Amino acid sequence: MRELIDERTAHLLMNALALGLPVAGGVVGTLVGAARGRVAASTHAGLGIGALGIVNWLLWRLYNAITNHYGLDTVKNLLVNLAVFVGIGALAGVVVGLRLRAAAGTREPAAETRET
Repeated sequence: MRELIDERTAHLLMNALALGLPVAGGVVGTLVGAARGRVAASTHAGLGIGALGIVNWLLWRLYNAITNHYGLDTVKNLLVNLAVFVGIGALAGVVVGLRLRAAAGTREPAAETRET
C-alpha cells in the first residue's frame, strides 16, 4: 500500500510553511494596516502571527528527533512526545493567558488580608 504523503514531501511542506507564513503574515498585516491607517502595528502583528510557521517547523524537528531516537512504533516514543507537547502547550497557555490579562488591564490584586 502506498502512503498518502511521503517523508520528503512532509519535510518540504514544513520548510515551505516556515518560510512562507512570515512573509504572508507581513503582507496581510500591511494590507490590513493600510485599510485601517495603522500600517506599522498591523505589519508587526502579521509578522508575529506568521512567525508561528517557524515555531511549527521547530516543533516538527523536535518531534522527528524524538521519534527517530525512540522509534516510531514504541510506547516510550508516545509517552515522551506526549509529555513534551503537553508541557509546551501548558507553558504557551500560561504565557498567552498572562499576556491577555495584562493587555486587558485586569491583573488580579495581591492577596488581601481580611480583618475580623
